[in-house]
Amino acid sequence: MERDLSHSSFPLWLELSGLPRKLNAEGKHPFAWTVFHRIVEEDLRQNVARPGIAELSVNQLAEACGLDTKKTRKAIGLLRKAGVMRVFLPENDEEQGCFQVITPIPTPRSSDEVRALHGSEFLEAQWPPRYAVDVAPESEGDRESRARKIERVSDLYLNTFSMRLNSLIVDELQLISDRYDLDLIEKVFQLAKRKDVRSLGWVASEIRREMAVRNKAVELRTQAAGNGE
Repeated sequence: MERDLSHSSFPLWLELSGLPRKLNAEGKHPFAWTVFHRIVEEDLRQNVARPGIAELSVNQLAEACGLDTKKTRKAIGLLRKAGVMRVFLPENDEEQGCFQVITPIPTPRSSDEVRALHGSEFLEAQWPPRYAVDVAPESEGDRESRARKIERVSDLYLNTFSMRLNSLIVDELQLISDRYDLDLIEKVFQLAKRKDVRSLGWVASEIRREMAVRNKAVELRTQAAGNGE
């Protein structure tokens, strides 16, 4: 049977790149690749055209991988440490988290090396394959706008929670910046400051709650317009 090498199927080159063994061996966690694989599948489903931010809860991820939530969170932590994933998790396992595969993804063998070793597998494949190249904004203006937004979100964190940033926090703030509107982010950070909240996980939960309220308001306005009110 021929393999489906379209963007809607799991990228075969990752399976042949040495990454499965690397993820499981480095963290001494036999489920790291399984969890990574499931997150990639969700990214493929939610972001068909190009890699993006995938949303699913720890509970959903654990259920899909046949793991408990403790092992799932440990695997997620190992993926972050391995530098293959940016993650932003709320405190509650039932709430949606954000996951983003880092591109170009660091693999033991590059995509070109994989194709050189397994050329017959990639005769019909698009090249370069998904996750092998950067997906930064295309225009200079977009890049500058994104950088300004990330800087603003970082300032909000520093002014609200702490004057220290580590690499994991930077990744979380970048996900927040890429995923949500700036006015909503500012509103929630201001609320966190008033409430003396010290948890970035709380920010994630509150942003999603605010988004649900906004989406519901839009839905009601659309229904009202459709009914001629």
